[in-house]
Amino acid sequence: MRNVEMGKALFWVGLVMVFLGAAAVIMPLASSLVLEVLIGWLLTMSGIVAVVGAMQFRGTGQFLWQLLVGLITLAVGLLMLLYPLQGLVALTVLVAAIFVLTGLAQASFSFWLRPAPGWGWGMTSALISLGLGVYIFAVLSEASTVVLGLLVGIDFLSTGLALVMISRSPFRM
Repeated sequence: MRNVEMGKALFWVGLVMVFLGAAAVIMPLASSLVLEVLIGWLLTMSGIVAVVGAMQFRGTGQFLWQLLVGLITLAVGLLMLLYPLQGLVALTVLVAAIFVLTGLAQASFSFWLRPAPGWGWGMTSALISLGLGVYIFAVLSEASTVVLGLLVGIDFLSTGLALVMISRSPFRM
């Protein structure tokens, strides 16, 4: 991909992330519940597919394992749909871990870009993602349903802004 095309792609991805982040910050409870319900549906559908797929393993040593994984995934998805507020606690732990991993990946990408102009924006975003992940783990017992949507919004905003700023920098790869 040429630099101009990459710059345009980074700009548009960043702009969409800024828009989504702003929406999540403005409506944190709604965004938290949307995330939880979406993941609940994804796990439910994935569990159903896994249970059906396990039938292909009947008569083998893998059948029980495949069926068990499918049933557990299905059960977790259904529990998240039936108990969305309690599901937010589990999801909060998952999001905290994702923020930490995202921050590490962004830091790696930023060091890879260095010394190109704009690499500092990526590092700033990495530090914000890491900070958010550590913060969520630190306040997990007090974390409300609003915190998840708000922090996801902040992370999307910082990542989106970083991508927009990097897209505007004259970098060469």
